[in-house]
Amino acid sequence: MKATKNAKAFKLFIAAAFALTATLVPLTASQAAGEVRNQACKNEGETTGTFSTSLVCAKNAQGRLVWQRVKLGFTKLPPVPALSAPDGEIDFYHWRAEDRTVFASIIAKFEAANPGTKVNQVISTSADHEATSLQKIRDNRKAGLIVTLRGAHFNNAVAGNLLEDLSNQQFAKRNVIASMMGAGRVKGVQYGIPYHSLFNNPIYNIDIFKKEGWKLPKTFDEWLGYCRAAKAKNYVPMAWMGGFRPQAGQIFNSALMSIGTSEDDIAAKATAIDTGKAEITEAWFKTMAGKYAQLRDAGCFPDNPKGVTEAAGNALFATGRAPILPTGTFSMGGIKTLNPAMKNNMGITGFNWTNDRNAKFTGITNNTFILGVNKTAGATEKRIARAFISFLLTGPIAQEYANGTTQHVTVLDVAYTDDDLRNTSSIMSERLLLAPRFLFLNLTVRNLVEDVLIDIVGGNTVDKAIEDGAKLIKQRF
Repeated sequence: MKATKNAKAFKLFIAAAFALTATLVPLTASQAAGEVRNQACKNEGETTGTFSTSLVCAKNAQGRLVWQRVKLGFTKLPPVPALSAPDGEIDFYHWRAEDRTVFASIIAKFEAANPGTKVNQVISTSADHEATSLQKIRDNRKAGLIVTLRGAHFNNAVAGNLLEDLSNQQFAKRNVIASMMGAGRVKGVQYGIPYHSLFNNPIYNIDIFKKEGWKLPKTFDEWLGYCRAAKAKNYVPMAWMGGFRPQAGQIFNSALMSIGTSEDDIAAKATAIDTGKAEITEAWFKTMAGKYAQLRDAGCFPDNPKGVTEAAGNALFATGRAPILPTGTFSMGGIKTLNPAMKNNMGITGFNWTNDRNAKFTGITNNTFILGVNKTAGATEKRIARAFISFLLTGPIAQEYANGTTQHVTVLDVAYTDDDLRNTSSIMSERLLLAPRFLFLNLTVRNLVEDVLIDIVGGNTVDKAIEDGAKLIKQRF
């Protein structure tokens, strides 16, 4: 994809940022108290839910923050009920093992509503899923439902003619938040339904921050200061997982957030490297990479950072040894599984890599876990897959999924009862950018770029890591 196209699509996502907020706070009598249309409000982007009566705190024509109604769906029509499924069996390919139990409960309800229908979960790690799932489902009659990641994985599925067009499905028009669907759309065709609304920002331990009297860092220098202070108290400041690239790379989003003053500029720089038109020896990349070295030298990362697995990083945070988990909201469910005492003890903050408190962007958002129908599956299997997607997109089921997994969703008429989903609604006070890490559509190039940054955290010099990485990347073009 050309840089201009990438930048234009990126800009459209950013323009929809206000509507993204509407997934965060449930509409209840207590929370909506005082939230009256056209009356003053304080926190831009704060919302009261995902219902037709929901309000959003936004600037009016006079530039004042007031409560306003927001149109969330593609239409004003109410959501539709789930489709009926024929008898038969499908495999459901995804990567979230931590959701297995919640999905099993949802699948049991779907099967009870459709006797004679069976859905099997096929789960692998995110890295393995991204690398091999498209090959596994091609011409596989049973592989009715495939979940893709935003970016290269989804684009490769579309380019490989593996995803069915869902544009005319009523559940794709009436059951979802319109502004969140772009990640599953190409040239106006809805090939998939993003189910997750993620926030790829640091999650912090509320109790530890209160106990130590720390304020949340708002500038890069403050982040360095936090790391030194936490290290001095014998904490691991950030439970960063250098041994597992998919999670180690989450802070790459925030790093890229700092490289330009507009979404077009950021997209153009990332895409130039992704397509071989520019090299990582450019000044902006060296500056960004140098900040990884600053974080390393301030003690932000664990000892032996390149050897920390995802499980080890999660354990550091769940046990309180690390006050910050620098991945995102999608990790919260797994943390509570490791330590139920972490319930209602997780907050979220932006990760500003500049010293400008008024930086253009200070936080990251993303829409992914894209539900799609395998075009090469059997006709009956495709009908079952469409029915199951429509089931997942009904308010009560999406609500069960969200609260059961601690995961924000893109579905209309969902109320969040989970305390941690409510706590993390504060991220909407940040100036959010759609995760730029996924502008890299060449997965091999992105992996090599991220390996350079991981190598710097591991102790290599910035110049040597970039020099070595640039040679490897050049071989790919």
